[in-house]
Amino acid sequence: MGDLLDALHRLQTIELALSKLRQQQDRKTRQIRTAERQLAKLDDQTADLHRQQIARQAEVDHLDLDVKSREASILKHREELLKARTNKDYAAILTAINTEKADSAKVEKLALEKMAELERVQTEVAALADQRSKAEERYEKASRALEEYMNETADERGKLEGQRDGASEAVPPSAYSTFIRVAEKHEGEAMAEVVRLHPKREEFACGGCNMTLTLERVYALKSRDEIQLCGACGRILYPTAESSSV
Repeated sequence: MGDLLDALHRLQTIELALSKLRQQQDRKTRQIRTAERQLAKLDDQTADLHRQQIARQAEVDHLDLDVKSREASILKHREELLKARTNKDYAAILTAINTEKADSAKVEKLALEKMAELERVQTEVAALADQRSKAEERYEKASRALEEYMNETADERGKLEGQRDGASEAVPPSAYSTFIRVAEKHEGEAMAEVVRLHPKREEFACGGCNMTLTLERVYALKSRDEIQLCGACGRILYPTAESSSV
């Protein structure tokens, strides 16, 4: 393995260690994002229930007012009933009273139904409030976990980043750019060894994705100290002692 590939190989050791730290950071960050989405969903549901609660309360108030108005009308009719002078007037007033009573009973029944709906909505609001409290605890716990992790790994991360900066000085800018691009795609695993598939046949594969490599690419690695990428996964190939014996 030439100087360039050797330098990139050392760089990968550092990059893999940094990638592990980033993966843990990303996992903890995803937990925060999940908790945020849960909170947002619960807030939307609560807002919708509050709108329903307001609407149901308005309906209950309106029906209650209707019942009171009919009760007042019945009371007025009863007073008129006492003053009726003819049987016809008496019968008409009595019919009006009975009609008001029947209508009032229907309104009261509807009001009870709306009150039941209102109570159901209020119960759901209380349940969502409990869920939100627990979701907020999860969010705060996840946020603390990320902060603690970042503090705990700050020295290690800084040390590795310093080592990466130092190791990158031995790598030309264009090669380093390629390395970083591939490393980002494969979670730090920018390089893959060339694997010999058969001890007696010149058959080789990428150690990263197990796809067969052309002899042209393998020979290029042996003869030139330059970057050769796997045509399938895009990793930077490097020869081993076994694969170099071609």
